[in-house]
Formats: sequence, C-alpha cells, structure tokens
Amino acid sequence: MSNDPEWITAAIQSASKLSASVPDAVWTNVEILLRGKFSQRSIPPVELAGIARQLIEDMVPARPTAEGEK
Repeated sequence: MSNDPEWITAAIQSASKLSASVPDAVWTNVEILLRGKFSQRSIPPVELAGIARQLIEDMVPARPTAEGEK
C-alpha cells in the first residue's frame, strides 16, 4: 500500500479508465469498502463472499420491466 492517503482514489480512477464497462456505482462501492471495512478490520471469508456476490450483481444491468409487471 502507498503512504499517499489518496492512493485509493488514484487506483480506482486508473482502473475505471481500463474497465469502461463497469458501472460507476460499483467503483463507488469498491472505494467505500477500501476506505471502510477493508481498512478497519480483517473480513471473514463468508462476509468477503457476500461482498463479492453483491459487487458481481451490481455489474449486471437491471432488466427492463415489461408493462403490467408488478
């Protein structure tokens, strides 16, 4: 890890330029995780799996709803 406190922002900006297909919301969530949970404590494997699952789900575009669906 860098000693620069803004390394997270720089890394995310660099990665987002290389991965244009990743929604901005995913990058925002990654930044929140890096500045929060991941920097504060060790994360148990089960919790990491849940976080990964959520990030993957966030990558999938929302399906348009058909008229009349509830």
